[in-house]
Amino acid sequence: MSTVLDLFAGPGGWSLACKKLGLAEIGIEWDHWTCETRRAAGLNTIEKDIDAIRPEDYAGITGLIASPPCQPFSVAGNRLWLADPRGRLIHQPMRFARALRPAWIAMEEVLAVLPIWERFAYELRRSGYATWVGILSAEEYSVPQTRRRAFLLASRTQDTIRPPQPTHTRYGVKTTRYAPPLKPWRSMADALGRGIIDRPSFTVTTRGNSWGGTSTRESIRAAVLEGRWAGPDDRLTVTEFGLLQSFPADYPWQGTNASRLLQTGNAVPPALAAAVLSSVALSQALAYAA
Repeated sequence: MSTVLDLFAGPGGWSLACKKLGLAEIGIEWDHWTCETRRAAGLNTIEKDIDAIRPEDYAGITGLIASPPCQPFSVAGNRLWLADPRGRLIHQPMRFARALRPAWIAMEEVLAVLPIWERFAYELRRSGYATWVGILSAEEYSVPQTRRRAFLLASRTQDTIRPPQPTHTRYGVKTTRYAPPLKPWRSMADALGRGIIDRPSFTVTTRGNSWGGTSTRESIRAAVLEGRWAGPDDRLTVTEFGLLQSFPADYPWQGTNASRLLQTGNAVPPALAAAVLSSVALSQALAYAA
């Protein structure tokens, strides 16, 4: 079984994708309650600051996954970039990539980090990797929300890396929901049994029920008034936020309510992660088998 090192592993978005695809994942995460969630879910977890991890201790890994903290770069965060101490963590994945030279690499971040991914990709290409850098929209991979994220994919054995093919339609006010052979995007109400019926959820953020700001709440109120909302218009639960991220309903979120909301907002949607890994990790396995 291929072994994958997952930096900034979070509550388990990448981990569930690895498990689904038969990849043995080692998740490194520093936040205690996030680690408790991972342990409750039966995920291999090392609770430690990434600065204290020696890459050489993980020599021989097949894959490297990294989703550094987004708060320094996110619209929903402080946008201080490298002035935020967490901002320098964006360079940690390349420290591990240089030292370990895994067969494949997958990195994920908010859209503002795309130029940094492009710079990393240039370095990786110079050292023998094929790379792809671009933006993926979560609703195109069955996630019931319109989260968009920047990805960097790299492989040492393939001549070309391509992004995963969408399985669902892209949401847009002026675009059709039905475009076979793609499945229609999933609405918020499809996932929860309540909520907005004519679009996926707005991006889940660490702000929990504010959903990223006043404009989102105004859109929700408008949906209620216009009859585009199913069920009660009350605060969402942690379980519901997890469902909007494509986590299972029985996922064992641990910690205070505030901590659990942070975890759901910071997580990579497992369904999106599985599509990405199918593109780079499974292709890698097939290349080795050949």
